[in-house]
Amino acid sequence: MPNEQEAHIYPNVQKSLDSLDESIRLFENFLREDMAASSGDYYRARNLAKAGEAAFQEALKNAKKLMGPLPQYASEEFRAWRAEFLERNKILAHCQDLEACQLEFKQDPFLISIMSEEEIFALLNLHFHSQQEGNRKLANLKARVVLDKLSEMLIHVKELQKQALIKQQGL
Repeated sequence: MPNEQEAHIYPNVQKSLDSLDESIRLFENFLREDMAASSGDYYRARNLAKAGEAAFQEALKNAKKLMGPLPQYASEEFRAWRAEFLERNKILAHCQDLEACQLEFKQDPFLISIMSEEEIFALLNLHFHSQQEGNRKLANLKARVVLDKLSEMLIHVKELQKQALIKQQGL
């Protein structure tokens, strides 16, 4: 059952995670040398990879809408609603330094449900300073970490898919 954060902000995050996880599992099983290659598994994994990528793109679009810059014509009422909505659903990070972010992120139930503490810290260390540059807001760091996790999974799936295609074609 998705938690409130995932259900409201990223309706496709869990779908993407599930599809990509299953696709990775199927591709890895398909690529094992001790397993006979089944074209059904290959095509199922490929279709799950496509579904996972589509869900990722939709999640990215939703995140940009809810956390990106507001248009000039947005009313003050909408601005207040959006700020309250993001705060109520614990989407925004409240930390101001790296150590505080590490503590906050390792206690976030949604983040720890989708990745290990080491993965969280690696992505946090990677993006902490760049998230403060330009028009980016440090408060949006949680969303960036989640989307980067999905992006990494998508890259891994595409690499496995290339290897599986070679095996499928018998090369």
